[in-house]
Amino acid sequence: MFLENLYKLEKSLSNEMVSYEGVDKEMAEFTAMDRNDVITCKELFKAGKITALRNKINHLDTYLREGVVMALAADLGAEWVYNALGWDVR
Repeated sequence: MFLENLYKLEKSLSNEMVSYEGVDKEMAEFTAMDRNDVITCKELFKAGKITALRNKINHLDTYLREGVVMALAADLGAEWVYNALGWDVR
């Protein structure tokens, strides 16, 4: 299954990372780590490792966690997010 909104989040972070290159190395590194976390979430979902995905999401920084949860809700529905991850999206 193609996770369109999760991919958009990954692409957005990638673009943000590039915008920091040569300007703010620390922010570029932080953004790269966030992008890698999104990729990991996507890989866990595709592998069917939902418990590991839930644990990964629960340990993300708040901003990124909300972005991933909202992207998954847009891609899979709020009911799936609640049942699989325990997050209530309204």
